[in-house]
Amino acid sequence: MNDHEKECIINAVLFGVFLNVFLSFTLDMFATKEERKPKNGASELSLKGQFMHMMVHHKQVMITSSLIVALVVGLSVYLGYLLNPVKKLKKLKIFN
Repeated sequence: MNDHEKECIINAVLFGVFLNVFLSFTLDMFATKEERKPKNGASELSLKGQFMHMMVHHKQVMITSSLIVALVVGLSVYLGYLLNPVKKLKKLKIFN
């Protein structure tokens, strides 16, 4: 892995964590009472309600959610460089 690829992974992780923090703090103020604490469980909320519930939850567990986002983003970009699935899909004529 070259320096450019390493920087790309680090940049993606930093932006992923930043967006996790920024969006959870910003969208929290728009969450309804039901989205904050669903009476019948989050699975019973609409898709928008579930999304807002997750943003509220991410704000409540900021460090843990940021670590998860950093891990998922970092591994996604790393594995993308390592395995290059688009190149393989192009060879199969699945992706143009």
